[in-house]
Amino acid sequence: MKKILNYPLFLILLFLLLGGCSSTMKMTGKKSTEKYQERPGVINENFDPMKLDREEIQIQKTKNTEARSDNIDKLLQQSDRSGEQAGEVVGYRVQICAVSDEQQAREIQREAILNFIDENIYLKYDPPYYKVRIGDCMTKQEAEQLQKLAISRGFNDAWMVRTKIKVNPQKGEPPQQPNQQPPN
Repeated sequence: MKKILNYPLFLILLFLLLGGCSSTMKMTGKKSTEKYQERPGVINENFDPMKLDREEIQIQKTKNTEARSDNIDKLLQQSDRSGEQAGEVVGYRVQICAVSDEQQAREIQREAILNFIDENIYLKYDPPYYKVRIGDCMTKQEAEQLQKLAISRGFNDAWMVRTKIKVNPQKGEPPQQPNQQPPN
């Protein structure tokens, strides 16, 4: 019984498939078996655009009132600080948060300053996150101790981060680092 129903159904589907693949209109026109005919004309291959007579563009120097030597000195000092600073080595810090909200990061930074009076606290913007890090640990063991201390003081998501640290910074001294602001 199934074979009897399947055969006509198969023929109908085959007819629709072949009918759908056929063209709907008669194609008329010449066959494009003729060779391409080149247009007659002369092509000058000796053209040199450098030989064209054009007016030279004169660029005049302008005076910038902001380019004073004291500004240049400040910019040079900032560029020195932005690269690898003298007195920086690879070490460890403990990161206590990475959030996308600047206000929330600043609140966590204030809380960390109150809890870690003897350690430097860093707020770094690394798009798209604001990261609050504490300490300047030379060894992994120091960082592990600081991480345990951070967890015991309520920063349960604290973890160690290998990064560049300052060599012998004054504990509790506000760190001087380039201003890293998010783009506006």
